[in-house]
Amino acid sequence: MNKQVKRSIQRAFEAPKPNQQEKARFLKTLPQPQINMWQFILTQAAYLRKWTLFLSVLLLFPAWIGAYYIEKNTLWIVSAFIPFLGLLAVTENARSMVYGMNEFEMSARFSLKSVILARMGILGALDVFVFCCLTPLCCIGNQFSLFQTGIYLLVPYLLTVNINLWITRHFHSKEAIYSCMGASAIMSGANAGLHFIADFAYQFSYIKWWSVLFIFLVGRMIYEMYCTIKQTEELAWN
Repeated sequence: MNKQVKRSIQRAFEAPKPNQQEKARFLKTLPQPQINMWQFILTQAAYLRKWTLFLSVLLLFPAWIGAYYIEKNTLWIVSAFIPFLGLLAVTENARSMVYGMNEFEMSARFSLKSVILARMGILGALDVFVFCCLTPLCCIGNQFSLFQTGIYLLVPYLLTVNINLWITRHFHSKEAIYSCMGASAIMSGANAGLHFIADFAYQFSYIKWWSVLFIFLVGRMIYEMYCTIKQTEELAWN
């Protein structure tokens, strides 16, 4: 092939010079299906593992049985299972990072930060629903008020969530799941043992310290969630 033919081919297939106006006009012609916030949240809910949702709601069953047959000990039995509710929420939310799927999700239409926020919202709403059902059930048969019962259930849950968020933020492998399981089991045993070793801690005179601990753990959880979302932004930048 001589040089003249090569130049003719190059001129025929020469790419046009970049033009921002033409680019913008072309992008507007592409079909872009619209989706609102609620549709996006429902779409993300479909990706959550069904057994995670099932086990979270399953915690209501022993509480319902205990409320009518065990009565005053229901609170201590349920509080021993509460750390595993936090385990389910954190491990489900960090699943893509632990199993190395975060890079794939970063190439999707929606940002990884939006996906993480949606999943946190869904799992948080589910846990709030579970707590709203558990608290009055655990109040049956004991001398604690509704506020006290809620505090005694939420503190071990929040403590477990904070520990597990820290673990999944610092360790990005399957070992993080096992570490979270171990931490939740320790919290479950400690929470169950506290009732027998230091029963005085549940007296009404100590409720102010429980409230302070609750507020601190809520603030710490918000910080851990912020750091988790910030980490997804750093991954996207890298």
